This record gives sequence, C-alpha cells and structure tokens, in this order.
Amino acid sequence: MNLKLILISCLGLLSNPMCYAQPGCTDPYATNYNPGATSNDGSCVYAVTHDTMQLRAQLPAALTESSGLAWDNGKLWSHNDSSNPASFFSIDTNDGHIIQKVNITNHSNIDWEDIAADDNYIYIGDFGNNNGDRTDLRILKVAKSAITGDTANVTAQVISFSYADQASHASNPLNNYDCEALISIGDSLYIFTKDRGDLQTRVYKMPKTPGSYVLSPYTSFNVNGAITGASYNAATHEIVLIGYTLLKTYSFLWFLNDYQGDMFFSGNKRRIEIGGNSEWQTEGIEFISSDRFFVSNETATVPASLFIGHKNWLSAVSVPDVQSGLKYSVFPNPAGKTITIAELGGKNSYRVMNMGGKEVLSGTADPKHNTIGLDKLKTGIYLLELADDKGGKFIQRITKD
Repeated sequence: MNLKLILISCLGLLSNPMCYAQPGCTDPYATNYNPGATSNDGSCVYAVTHDTMQLRAQLPAALTESSGLAWDNGKLWSHNDSSNPASFFSIDTNDGHIIQKVNITNHSNIDWEDIAADDNYIYIGDFGNNNGDRTDLRILKVAKSAITGDTANVTAQVISFSYADQASHASNPLNNYDCEALISIGDSLYIFTKDRGDLQTRVYKMPKTPGSYVLSPYTSFNVNGAITGASYNAATHEIVLIGYTLLKTYSFLWFLNDYQGDMFFSGNKRRIEIGGNSEWQTEGIEFISSDRFFVSNETATVPASLFIGHKNWLSAVSVPDVQSGLKYSVFPNPAGKTITIAELGGKNSYRVMNMGGKEVLSGTADPKHNTIGLDKLKTGIYLLELADDKGGKFIQRITKD
C-alpha cells in the first residue's frame, strides 16, 4: 500500500492499524529516541561508547588459538583454528582449564572459525578462507548424544556450501569471501562474512540438513571492520558480532536487536568499542545471559584468554525519569516480583521494555490497581513507560533482581 492510499484509508477508517504506526527510533538509549514511535525503522543513533572486558582466565596451551565460543546447557565450548587437531573442548569458566575434549575422527581442521549449538547438535564452521581460494567450505555437525566421558571420539556429518556470488577463486588477501561467524536459529544456520575488501559483512542462510548448497547473500551491513565471531541470544533475540580492524587492533562489538524476522540489520545497531591500538586478536563471543557474554582471543600481544563482558554502558546512559509533566514514584527499585506506582492520579497505560526497546509487558494501572508483576521477567535492566489520556508520559529505568 503506497502513502497516498494509506492517507485515504486513515481518513475513511480510523480503526485501520496502519494509521497508528509511527516509525522511528524505539530505543530510549539512543540519542534520537522517539517516545512516540510504535515501530522501529532502524534509524537509532548512539553516542560513541567504549567498554573494557574483564579478564576471567588465561586459556591452556591446548587452546592458544581459541577462535569460537558456544554456551550450551551450562557448558562453554571452544576450539582452535587452522592446522590444529580436529578437537573441540568444554572449558571451566572460572579458571579456563579443560573439562572435556572431543575429537572428530573423520574430518580434519582445515580452518575452524566458529561454533554454535542447538538442542541436539554442535556445529563447527570450517569455513575460514583467508585468501578466498577455498572450494571445500563446510560446517561439521556433531550429535551431542555422542559426546560422553572426559574424552570423546565422534564422527561428524557435513554441510557443504559455496558462494553463488563469488566469480573467482583466485588467491586474494583482500577478498570478501572469508567467514568466521556462525549462529543457529530454529532450523537454519546463518553465517556472517569477514569482508577484507570493503569492511562490510554479508549474511548467508542455509539448512541444517547435511548436503551441498549454493548460497546467495540476502542482507549486508557496513560494519567498518572485520567480523570474527557471532552469538545469538534466544531469550532476547539479540545478536552480537565481534571484530577488529584489518591490523587486528581496535576491537569492537555490534549489538543487533528489534529486527524483523531474520533481517538482522533492519533494527537497532549499536557499536561498542572494546580495544585500543595494540594487537588483541578477538575471535570468539557468546552470550551467557541477557546482559553478560564471554569473549576469547588468539595469542597476540595479549595471551590467549577468556574475558567476561557486561552491558555496563546501559546503566551509564542518562535517561530522564520524567517526561511530559507526569510525576510518579516507583518502588522498590531494584525490584523483586512486583513494583508499585505511587501518586497515580487516574488511569494510565503502561509498557515495560528491555534494553533493545522491545516491549515485554503492557497493561493499565490506576490508583486502586497500581502494582505490576515482574515475575515473568529475567534479571536485568528495563524501562517502565506510563502514559495518561492527556498525552503525559513518565519513563523510569527499573532493575529486576
């Protein structure tokens, strides 16, 4: 429906939901947040934000080239990259020691770059392609049921693929067909390329069924760097990408949320700078909760290590507690299972949003019904927005313990 038809429809039928859609930036932490926006148009802009990762553990000699991370049922998995043994490991997240070793007996490690998991399988991306000349790109699929004991020997199924848009396999160190990032969502796998030629990333989608596929990119984004890892948070539907400049310096994160379907760059896109000008070859990243994640690196000026990150920049951003004249008080904060809104003068609609701007609770409140249940929310930081029938609004950050 074009704009002219929408206007005609709105004039004739006020109940048309398209009349009420207001595209804009839905993230209260963006510099151009629009409190009236009801649909995110991906326009959010953020102040330059820096954060420091906290060292958790130095990795053992067997993992000096940790290239990917996966968190699965309380286990953190990692592996080395090219020319190392075809093994991956579960590691202790407190001191980094190896808990379990899994050897793949029927395929080698040509250039393993990332790892992901679902309910039944672990997927290892053997798709590193530094010079763009590989013709044997693949993902190894390992049944979790085969992994038993401190040391397990398993076989892997193969999901082979090629790039439909790659016209040449001539060696080129500035090619756009390297890949180091893999995520699993539903019945599909998604890979994000490491484009040395244009510093973008392109997304390809493939089935989890073993076979051979010719893939075409369906979306892309200018990340201004080289993407080396990815993670998907099933609870929040947020994606994080990790990367660095071509000199392996100035590491960064891209957080993607509030997107439509699997168009991952259609929503909010926020870059966090986590490195300086010394080489710190950040390679692996994995969510372990809504606001915490692990990062690993290969041996460089910083020894191979495991780091933990928190979304500290969220609590550091100033969001006004009061907008448009309403003055309420909310307690307790931090909250447990409920919060109470004091000084309500009449009926208000409310909504609770996560840090991606996504609505997670909504309803109405009035002086006699002024308690909101939070028991279904995970621990984290949220925004409470209240609005009366006169256009007044009140926004406050709340913390759920």
